[in-house]
Amino acid sequence: MPERTILIAVDAGERTLDAVRLGETLARLTGVPVTLASVFAHIPFETDDQRAAREEARRTLLELGATMEGVTVADARVVEARSPARALQRMTEEADAALIVIGSTTRGPVGRIVPGTVAERLLHGAACPVAIAPAGYAEREPAPLAAIGVAFDDSDESRVALDGAADLARRTGATLRIITAHQPLVAAALAAPGTISLEPLDEQLREERRAALDAAVAGVGDGVRAEGELHTGDAAVILAERSAHLDLLVAGSRGYGPLGAVLLGGTTHRLLAEEVSCPLVVVPRGRALRL
Repeated sequence: MPERTILIAVDAGERTLDAVRLGETLARLTGVPVTLASVFAHIPFETDDQRAAREEARRTLLELGATMEGVTVADARVVEARSPARALQRMTEEADAALIVIGSTTRGPVGRIVPGTVAERLLHGAACPVAIAPAGYAEREPAPLAAIGVAFDDSDESRVALDGAADLARRTGATLRIITAHQPLVAAALAAPGTISLEPLDEQLREERRAALDAAVAGVGDGVRAEGELHTGDAAVILAERSAHLDLLVAGSRGYGPLGAVLLGGTTHRLLAEEVSCPLVVVPRGRALRL
């Protein structure tokens, strides 16, 4: 079986170095080799100039890989396709793809994640976890991976994300912060005469969230310092706010759609709309984050 690698998507865009920097950081911390990948536009009748340009692109990728100190570059791939997103998606379907790293769009504010077209396509069909680097990540001062957050709601998808985040925290020595949000019940009926108060039910649901969170923290196991955080409010807003205090945030994808494909659920989709300020890793249903 081929050795698992971190795929880093490299293009001519302004933000591609953000993806390169994030992929390099994760590879150095975990010891997983990287594969640098670029996609050329498909031309029906290939010319010698086209072949030469692809070879030059591959040499450029290898030169870029040579600048990554302490990182093993397993391969540099330049492929031709009509759709860059589809070509990258096919690469994620290969057995050795542990993670694909992409950059954010140039349209968003510096320090935030705003997915561009390719990122959005991958977030709806990639067959391995997808990591997105915030805009301007390459310009940040190098820092250790000290705090890893994971979105947790006791669903199967969030437990898969938790397992991957805990494994990464164990490998890197980071503190794991398990973040749960309790959305209060709408209490419009409280003032209506003759209706049942929602307060006891709301408190019961909050306590169930707390119990699930406590069990998740206790179940992380040895070798990881785990902390639980229970917040009240909208999950996407809370996760985006907490991302300012994290070096990486891990979230699961939704529980329907093709098994093993990233498909954004409501919270994760809205999380991106809230503009996350640290790198975000989205883990597909039925796949694991194993670096």
